[in-house]
Amino acid sequence: MKGRICDNTAVNVYDDETFFSSYIALREGVNYNDLLETPAMLSLLGSVEGKDILDLGCGFGKTSRALIDLGARKVTAIDSSERMLAKARNEYGHGRIEYMRLPLEELDRIESSFDVAYSSLTFHYIADFRKLLNDIRRLLKDGSMLLFSQEHPISTADYDGYWNEENSAYTFSGYLKEGKRESRWFVDGVRTYHRTMGTIITALSECGFRVDAVLEPAPSQEAIKALPRIQRELEKPSFLIVRASV
Repeated sequence: MKGRICDNTAVNVYDDETFFSSYIALREGVNYNDLLETPAMLSLLGSVEGKDILDLGCGFGKTSRALIDLGARKVTAIDSSERMLAKARNEYGHGRIEYMRLPLEELDRIESSFDVAYSSLTFHYIADFRKLLNDIRRLLKDGSMLLFSQEHPISTADYDGYWNEENSAYTFSGYLKEGKRESRWFVDGVRTYHRTMGTIITALSECGFRVDAVLEPAPSQEAIKALPRIQRELEKPSFLIVRASV
């Protein structure tokens, strides 16, 4: 259910063989992304017909290809994982998709402009959120859109959390303690960065974005039937989705 790591470490954890194979196995099964995060993102996307799209943290390319199928003129898809990009080029390649190996910290190397910046579950891996937003703003045309999902702040806040048996979910704590987190997800030392909801929304405003919509998606009955444990999302959402414009 998590996204792609693009931080300033020398080696992307998605290029670790154990992590990569475990992640792909997870995504190829019934999963939170397909049942919850992706439908919510698409509900806010609107028409992309004829638009130039920047896919930030494209992973193995499934979304990039979907955007082309929805009518995008071109998708520039970036990620810092070579394993992910190899899979993307092999399975979701298209003449109107350009896959690039590039950390999100180096967006200043891109000189094109875009109608939409789209990012699925990547921003919580970035240490300097304001720099990221400023870099994205520079790349967007006036009247354009930023649509992103990230781990919900009450999920990234689980620094000292404990398991709530009654609700089958972690009780979050340490919410106001922002900064780096490290946890085990397939391998040890997976790094994320926790920011409060207030920090996220204020940074967007101060970096030149107007927040148009915020979703904390809940599972449908069909999703619960397909994956019963997803019902715990009704107790504590895993995803935060934001659409903003410039």
